[in-house]
Amino acid sequence: MKLGLIYKICGYSSIVLGIIAAISIYKIQYIKIGLPICVLGFITAGINIFLNTKYFYDEEKIPKGYLGMFLSSIPVLFILFVIYKH
Repeated sequence: MKLGLIYKICGYSSIVLGIIAAISIYKIQYIKIGLPICVLGFITAGINIFLNTKYFYDEEKIPKGYLGMFLSSIPVLFILFVIYKH
């Protein structure tokens, strides 16, 4: 596979996985499904950010991995908030 294709796939998949993970806080029962998806979102976002830093820095100012990482962190922050509140 070409490096550019891996970069694009990781970027878009991190956003999609982040959206699915962020939707999982809609009901507390979905958190069990959302956390593994959140981990996958972190991994793909990390790969995207790494590839941007190493190879594609001139093409994009802000890689899609940052948005995916933000969306993937929402369930983790929600759990911390719920634990702290109780």
